[in-house]
Amino acid sequence: MTARARSRDPITSHIAAQESETSGRATSQRQICLIEVWKQPGRTAAEIAVTAGMQRHVPSRRLPELRASGQVVNGPERECNVTGHLSMTWYPVQEAK
Repeated sequence: MTARARSRDPITSHIAAQESETSGRATSQRQICLIEVWKQPGRTAAEIAVTAGMQRHVPSRRLPELRASGQVVNGPERECNVTGHLSMTWYPVQEAK
């Protein structure tokens, strides 16, 4: 599992993705997000960011990586308590709703 940049993203995005992996930051962020999903399944990325003390974009990047590796799945969409927008919810694989 690695942090990703889209092929059409600027070189700076590719450098940032590589740096987040080599520094261990992306791995640490994924671990925190996974723990948060296990602690309280059914939250949105923004809700996870608030409870974990992360910037809001961090779970939005790491949760899809965890989904791709088969560790989390999306649950039903609902209104996010942080943003007020309809958002995906996240569950550990064994807790899928």
